[in-house]
Amino acid sequence: MAWACRGFFFALLPILFSRLPSEPPLDRGFVPWLGHAVEFGKDAASFLSKMKQKHGDIFTIQVAGKFITILLDPHSYDSVLWESSCQLDFSKYARLLMDRMFDVKLPDYDPNEEKVMLRSALQNKNLPSLTKAMFFNLQTLLLSDPSNLSRQWTDEGLFHLSYGMMLRAGYLTLYGNEEENYNDPSCQDKDRAHSAEVYSAFYKLDQLLMRAARSMLTAAEKKEAANLKGHLWKLLSVKRLNSKANKSLWLESYKQHLEELGVDEDMQPRAMLMQLWATQGNAGPAVFWLLLFLLKHPEAMAAVQGELEKVIRIRGQTMKQMQGISQEMLDSTPVFDSVLNETLRLTAAPFISREVLADMQLRLADGRKFSLRKEDRLCLFPYLSPQMDSEIYEEPEKFKYDRFLNADNTEKRDFYKGGERLKYYNMPWGAGINTCIGKFHAVNSIKQFVFILLTNFDLELKDPEARIPGFDKGRYGFGMLQPENDIMIQYKLKD
Repeated sequence: MAWACRGFFFALLPILFSRLPSEPPLDRGFVPWLGHAVEFGKDAASFLSKMKQKHGDIFTIQVAGKFITILLDPHSYDSVLWESSCQLDFSKYARLLMDRMFDVKLPDYDPNEEKVMLRSALQNKNLPSLTKAMFFNLQTLLLSDPSNLSRQWTDEGLFHLSYGMMLRAGYLTLYGNEEENYNDPSCQDKDRAHSAEVYSAFYKLDQLLMRAARSMLTAAEKKEAANLKGHLWKLLSVKRLNSKANKSLWLESYKQHLEELGVDEDMQPRAMLMQLWATQGNAGPAVFWLLLFLLKHPEAMAAVQGELEKVIRIRGQTMKQMQGISQEMLDSTPVFDSVLNETLRLTAAPFISREVLADMQLRLADGRKFSLRKEDRLCLFPYLSPQMDSEIYEEPEKFKYDRFLNADNTEKRDFYKGGERLKYYNMPWGAGINTCIGKFHAVNSIKQFVFILLTNFDLELKDPEARIPGFDKGRYGFGMLQPENDIMIQYKLKD
């Protein structure tokens, strides 16, 4: 009888491990229900690269009971990015992550509607005020803090410096200052103290969020996360934010949006913490990688500093004399733009995910058609293709500061795969309706921080032979990657 049962099981294997001929190749893994969850969560980039070699540029995997179709053909991304939300929807997965990571539940939440509502507060006519506020807040943290103004070398972790300064200045810019006068020393002291408190708790929480998103926190970690979130909710309470000076239009708009949704005062701080992570969680890591690549590639550092000196010289002022950095100046740095694009190509690794709401057919650029099943998930991973695709980029694993520059110093935008020009050749900001609405503010903020740092401080690696750290592989899929370990630098005020 046992032999008969075993024979029946093996007869079923071809059925269990396959799907319809019109569907993408299916790879369930060897563990029932769990499937490839362990490999996928441990190192998504390596795992999906192996799956691509095995199955091609579209395939389906099983992960903890969920079937996820992965598409890695950038020529075909438009078929996902612009598909109707009646077929492919982002909001369901977004609500799941909001609850798991931040304990946020918003009634009638529509991420696309929210983006439309908040876009104008971060772009166009409102961008200059954000840029100017970021400049003043960076000066408060970098140039008005006595602890930073020594002409003796100071040792610090580059990641801690980059993430801390960017998150604190970005927080003050969007959420407001303790008092109105940017230049008053007592106001600056309060801003430095308060933003440091926010960053300290936020950074500790950030180290737990990826495991929270995957429901993998231990009991001790759940307790720690709850304590950290509780502390941050108090710092972001309705009463506390209402008392702020220099609040951004973005903050006022988002607060009004929450009120219109009927979100109570207990839930609002949770949503504000979620937005702090969404708006400030990527710029600091981006600055870390950019500065590290510059420090490890002297020719790139020389090119950036030469360009910056030229831009400042043309305007007849030193950086210390400026009361802000104009958009014209920020837009006059093609070398830096190439360095930033190359940095993001190497280190930005978000997933673009959609829930399949109804059985549908997906048509690829080469004419192939694949059936997708209702309740499956469809996912793009631009980090693998186009960003690390050797058919698109020569030696894609290497940093080349001028990779996005033409010979005449204009931005290079012509990249090819399969002999055809790519619409999507670098996607750190997403694309289509998924494009980051805060992109322009984020780029301006990154530029301002690096410009202020390089023009006012000497900066060098503590150990010039230190190796570039590997990635924290658990962060694949959630935006900018963070390093496995920090790198020590030393800096001092220029003579």
